[in-house]
Amino acid sequence: MSIQNQDERDILTLARWIRGDIRCQKSSERKCGYLIRPELWFSTMKSGIARALEAKGLPVRMSYSNTEEIASILHIIDGLEEWSNTYDGIMMVKDLNGILDQPSTYEEVLYALDLLEKSRGINSDTTLPSFPQEE
Repeated sequence: MSIQNQDERDILTLARWIRGDIRCQKSSERKCGYLIRPELWFSTMKSGIARALEAKGLPVRMSYSNTEEIASILHIIDGLEEWSNTYDGIMMVKDLNGILDQPSTYEEVLYALDLLEKSRGINSDTTLPSFPQEE
């Protein structure tokens, strides 16, 4: 593959440094008690990443949880997901972005965890940690 211009190098830099996964953590701020959502983030912000995001009209930030922004970033790196150190996480975000909504009830938490378990079963052999059952 011949890299012809700076824009292509910037997209490859973005693909290399992007990280992704489904955030799943306890939260006292949420009525259901959990924060569950797809996220993309960068552990470091290289100039090429910022240029690639700006060229597509996206705000330059260290993390993204907005469905439309995630979809735009995933479109930019389409076919380059394996360049990321979190390939499985990127694929889960790709599978569940726009499908997995932040739960507001315990039943919705269980539904979200079921979606995550199915997605992880498809994308890798890892399993989710068990969550406490409602008493």
